[in-house]
Amino acid sequence: MLKIIKKHCNSIYIGLVLILSLLVYLPYYGQPDALFWDENYHIASAQKYIDGVMYMEPHPPLGKLLMAGSEAILGLNGEFDKSSFTRTDYVKGEQVPSGFSYYGYRLPSTLLMALSVLFFYGVVKRISRNTHLAAAFSCVYILDNAMVIHSRSAMLEGIQMFFILGAIYWLARSIEKAKKILLRDYAILGIFIGLAFSVKVNAAVLLLLFVMLYGVDQWENIKRWNFTALLKRLAVTVPSGVIPLVLVVLAVFYVHIGLGTSMGSKNYSASKEYQQLIKEGKTFSPAAFVVGLRDNYINMSKYADGVPRLDVCKAGENGSSAIGWPIGNKTINYRWNKNTIDGVVQVQYHNIVPNPVVWFSVVAGLILSVGLMISHFIYRNPVAQPKLFYWITAFTSLYISYMIAILQIERVMYLYHYLVPLVFGIINLSLVYQYIFYQPLAQGNRHALANLAAFVGLVAFVFYIFSPFTYSLPITEAEFNLRNWFTFWKLELVR
Repeated sequence: MLKIIKKHCNSIYIGLVLILSLLVYLPYYGQPDALFWDENYHIASAQKYIDGVMYMEPHPPLGKLLMAGSEAILGLNGEFDKSSFTRTDYVKGEQVPSGFSYYGYRLPSTLLMALSVLFFYGVVKRISRNTHLAAAFSCVYILDNAMVIHSRSAMLEGIQMFFILGAIYWLARSIEKAKKILLRDYAILGIFIGLAFSVKVNAAVLLLLFVMLYGVDQWENIKRWNFTALLKRLAVTVPSGVIPLVLVVLAVFYVHIGLGTSMGSKNYSASKEYQQLIKEGKTFSPAAFVVGLRDNYINMSKYADGVPRLDVCKAGENGSSAIGWPIGNKTINYRWNKNTIDGVVQVQYHNIVPNPVVWFSVVAGLILSVGLMISHFIYRNPVAQPKLFYWITAFTSLYISYMIAILQIERVMYLYHYLVPLVFGIINLSLVYQYIFYQPLAQGNRHALANLAAFVGLVAFVFYIFSPFTYSLPITEAEFNLRNWFTFWKLELVR
């Protein structure tokens, strides 16, 4: 029996982490049965696709297209009049019919986020070649309260994370496979990046994956400064990766423009030419695509210019500076519901709160990896595991690049914008752990594995402690105070 388990250890681990992910994400994801945060915007947008109403908004369309497709397939709200959704960009609670189901709209983000653990496991397994490490840190990835609450919604991050991890997995697969890197690898990587970008534009950081793939592909020529060979390869790899990426983005916008077969209550930035093509029923024509794409870009630019800046002095400001994100500054109370039971006030908080073990460990891993990089690149100290060291450098660079880019943005930003670099940081943490305990892990040392299991157990325990904020479980004021660990989280008690 033990031999069978050992032989099929990889498949068993994959099955177990997938089951855990589904159990964490899927149960009762339709709750709370009310709108919260950006759902007011995204559900309105998704319904416009279903009703064939043209609209424009700041984010690329793929996320809302998937929400619309899911809602149309499940058909849970078919008997309700949702025409008011198409007359606004922001659905208010009073516009939502009684008995309205959120399951269809929330399914894409919830399910894709749950399934993304397969890519996460694959990334760590490909790089580390250690199934125990991959399974352990897949659990760490699953059991972060902030990612769970934000992804169990009709929002974009869960959908985007699936494609982001798909791109990283393909990078790891392309580099770690025994065969040489092919142009097909650049193309598939470009498709994943294009899909991630078609959900939110912050996926542009993934363009660095092309640089990494090319660097490994042409490492020998780089070391020899063989510029002729490098340019020849560049001439074929750039089109191989960029063309699929661009085609994916254009295809998504083509569907977005084509489905807008009627004018709603707003013209957005639609030119007279575009409006005329809509009236003529030519939304899927090349002319409508060209004009519509231009008008959508103009609208996105106008929106970006109109977003307010962060104002920490403003009452009720939910935004925060990126400098404080790694430690969880500042949490957001998406919604709450207060009830009095037997004279005791209980509140259901739907609050994005980090799992502090995960977030603080990521910070510790980054400090160690930056120190390791400085010791090698500045002080020329040798590295024990060169391949692992360069992977650590890659994910640390992704994290730092994203944060630097975010710090250049003047508009107000929110804690959930940190979820993308957080995933880079969790992967980096797993590799730093392997780097430190390389020999014991390679030898299957029981103490090393026990320590790994203990860390996962601690992550799970803290996830449980903060689960009332994640799943809107009623808690008293005393129970709230027991979970109010840090003042910089700025948790707000509802009295």
